[in-house]
Amino acid sequence: MGCESGVTREGDQFFKEGRYQEAIDAYTEYLTTRPKDIKTLYNRGRAFEELGQAEKSRADFNAILDLDEDNLNANLSMGKYWYNKKDFNRAINFFDKVIAVDGRIVDAYLLKGRSYHQKGDFSEAMKGYNQAIGIDNKNENAFLYRGALKVALNQRKSACNDLFRAKALGSEEADAALTRHCK
Repeated sequence: MGCESGVTREGDQFFKEGRYQEAIDAYTEYLTTRPKDIKTLYNRGRAFEELGQAEKSRADFNAILDLDEDNLNANLSMGKYWYNKKDFNRAINFFDKVIAVDGRIVDAYLLKGRSYHQKGDFSEAMKGYNQAIGIDNKNENAFLYRGALKVALNQRKSACNDLFRAKALGSEEADAALTRHCK
């Protein structure tokens, strides 16, 4: 056991250093003897993501969900996967799973809001952004996207307030939006 856990620690170190292929190799070696190790499957999936190998990461996240359908990280990652594929309904289903298991995960609300925003369901998008802000009122992206939504809804003053807040929290994108919409 000691040697095997060393392999995962080595993989973790490679990941931290941005040496993702080496991390994948270390995680894969460990998984040959422990193919159901959720932490290692997740870490390998993340390393695949970093290398732009979305289908391989998806396979690892699905393997986790086969073992633990309520796994927060795998559900959130699968939601992001489907969001990036522009399958917003599937993405929302995964974000809803995360929220059902732990209603304090800001990214689940934010990305659920983004998914609805992309679908053109502005009412549900607003709910997602508001819930994200309710949990973390220092989330620059939630203010940025809520501000963008308010621009689309012609709520200029409120939009500008959100965009100013996003900028104050560090959003570089907010600066361009402020110049365009809040002169």
